[in-house]
Order: sequence, then C-alpha cells, then structure tokens
Amino acid sequence: MKIRVYLETLGCVKNSVDSEIMMGQMLDDGYEMTRDPLKSNVMVINTCAFITKAVNESIDRILTLSRLKHDTGPQKLIVAGCLSERYRQQLLAEIPEIDAVIGTSDYTAISACIAATLNHSDKITYLERKPAYSEKNVRSDRILAASQIYSYLKISEGCSNMCSFCNIPKLRGPFRSRSVKDIRDEFKTVLGYGVKEINLISQDSASYGLDLDNTETLLKLVDELLCTLSEDFWIRIFYTYPNRYPVDLFRIMADDSRLTPYADIPFQHIANPVLKAMNRKITALEIEQLIETAMKLMPDIALRSTFIVGFPNETEKEFRQLLRFVEKGYFAHLGVFTYSAEDNIVSKKMGDTISETEKHSRREQLMEVQQQISFKKNRAMIGQKQKVLVEGAYEETDLLLQGRNQYQGADVDGVVLINEGTSDPGQFQTVEIIDAHPYDLIGRII
Repeated sequence: MKIRVYLETLGCVKNSVDSEIMMGQMLDDGYEMTRDPLKSNVMVINTCAFITKAVNESIDRILTLSRLKHDTGPQKLIVAGCLSERYRQQLLAEIPEIDAVIGTSDYTAISACIAATLNHSDKITYLERKPAYSEKNVRSDRILAASQIYSYLKISEGCSNMCSFCNIPKLRGPFRSRSVKDIRDEFKTVLGYGVKEINLISQDSASYGLDLDNTETLLKLVDELLCTLSEDFWIRIFYTYPNRYPVDLFRIMADDSRLTPYADIPFQHIANPVLKAMNRKITALEIEQLIETAMKLMPDIALRSTFIVGFPNETEKEFRQLLRFVEKGYFAHLGVFTYSAEDNIVSKKMGDTISETEKHSRREQLMEVQQQISFKKNRAMIGQKQKVLVEGAYEETDLLLQGRNQYQGADVDGVVLINEGTSDPGQFQTVEIIDAHPYDLIGRII
C-alpha cells in the first residue's frame, strides 16, 4: 500500500513553490498525496516565520495537526520551512508529536526525510545548507500540469541585503541565483501546459545574477524568456529592490506587451533617517528619481510598493513625510505593514519605541489615502477596452467571471469582475471597463 502524505502550506508564494517542488519529489518517489490529514500516514506542514504573527499561526497549525496525530493513530508529523530554521530546537523539545524538522534549503530531501521517520523512532533534522540550486530544485511536470492560468517561477533563493528589520537572510540564507538556462527550461515547460502568466519571484529579483557570471542579469533573463516563444503570454516581475532596479526594464515593457507594465518595488519608507536605520542603501531623492524615470519611460505603468510604519524612533515628522509621499498618487497598489520587533533582526537592539496603537493608526492613515488614490485610478479606466486574463467564476458568485488586467498582480491586487459575456478560464479576452470600485473593476466582454 502506498504511503499517503498530507501537505499544508503557510506563508508566501515562495513557500508555495517550495511545496510544489516537495510534492513533485514525493509523487516521483512513489508517495500518494491526500487533501485529508485524517487519511494520511504522514503530515507535512511548510511553515512561515517572518514575523511573530506568522510564527503564531504556524505554531497553531502544528498544534492542531499534533492533536490529530495524538487522536487518530501512528501518523508522522514533519515540520518544514522557515519556522524550522528559526526555532529548530524549541520545536523538537516543546512539541513531542513532531517527528522531524526540515529546513528551507533541504526541502528537496523530503522523500528521504519521510522514509527516515517511517523507519526510525528517533527525531530527525534536515537543516544542512545547500550552496546553490540543483536539478532537484525544480517542479516536476506532474505538478506543473495542475496549474493552467498563472504560475510562480522562482528565479533565486535567499537574500544578502541585510535590511535591519528583516530576518530572511537568517531564514533563507544568502542570495543564490538560478541559471538562465534552468529558468528558461522551466519557463518553456510551464507555458507548454497552457499557463498564460508567469510571475517571476524571489526575495530580491533586481539582484538576479549578481552571484553568477556578470553577463547574467535580470535584463538578460527577461530578454531570454521573451525570445523563447512567440506565444501570447504575460510575464510579471515581483519584489525588485529599488537600489538595483534595472531601468531598462521600463523600455522593454514599452516595446513588448508580454512584459506587463507593472513594477513591484518595496520602498519601505521615504524619510532618509528611517531608510538609513533600515539599511536600505537608497535615499529619498533616488527613490523619487526612479519613479520619475519609470513614469517617463512607461507612462501607464502600475507601481506597487510596500511600506513599514512604526519603525523604532520613526518620528511624527518622518511619518508625515511618508504620508505626503503616498498622497502624490504614484502607486496603483500599496501594502502597509506595522513594524514587528522580532528576536532575530538587527533593529531589535533599537527597541520597540512606538506603541501598537500608534503603529496601527499610522497604517490606517496611509491605507485610507491609498484607497482614495486607487479608486481615482480605477475610475479613470472606465470606458477603456483592456486585455484581461480570465481566471474563472468569481469566488462569491457563479454569476460573475473573474479576471485580471495587465495592471493587477495575482493574489495581491484587485480583479476585473465580468458581468457580461462568457469565457473559459485561462483565455485572454477584450473587456470594456464599465464601472470601478476602490480595488476592483467591473467590465463586459466585447
């Protein structure tokens, strides 16, 4: 009888890609997947530990699965991902139901880990670091076939930027790029299954290739991917640090509509003292210049960014500077996060000087301003005829279709709700925008 494995994923889309790789490994090695933990022989949970809220969510789910294991029989429980990297010894010591932990660099050893837990009663740890990608760090065809609309393609792992508020280098290790060839091969395979949108992701996409031959850059990678096939598809790039953003990407967007006019650039703040304390390696003037360049070379570009409020000693004046910056209306999409004083970040030594109440107040002020800006930008699209990638029925009602235009990123931005016309999922359609909401658009297929 085949061993049945239940796999649960928490956290970001990069974790989701890791889980897809693990799932492919397990299927290739003869394991059977199940969506029901009660029917599994082995439960694997791929965790997040970026901030305390994510840590608590991961622990809650581990405890839930631990109770299932305790109540239903001799199942094995494996904890993978960032929580294993951050709290490996505590997990094994404090949650006895855990049979093994596997880290962020050794998740490709999941089959060996499962076999070891089934054959031995001792607790097992897989936490060795791998120096680079291998042939095991890609998804198998059996997993890629399951996605027919959009897919995430990881171009690098880890981060070496050492921002003072961030623990990713400790959780994921230093920055390591995949080769252009490996990415191109997976890109062609994904498109071969009918996927229409490929989202390039990493911890810092702008740094792609810095650790490789100096001819391999993000610009070269994008050029290689666009030259791979002449088919109709979209490429969207997420999480590009501003201090290394290759401005020629804007020119490519203007020349080739398959590279969406969409720039996801996490600025995090605009006040120079805060940027310096964050170790962001960029100034307010350089941020403004990058945005001006983007809007000059690609006037209809959709800018997405993220900001952190409540960083230690962020003054009211510095917050007001950030608020005024957002009020300029540069951004189509914005994420705002409150500072979290984690126990494994450099800025921990600065203390946590701003109250949670004030942090949330500042976040709400920024989001209120951005909502008005987003609504204004969306209303300006009424009457436009846009290319929309149809994703299927709207999750709240089968009476509407849901899709996205080139300015909307999957899973993070708004959608286009289609109330007239029919289409199969995964098809590009021309849609006339007839109404707008702060985050979503309403349209009809023409």
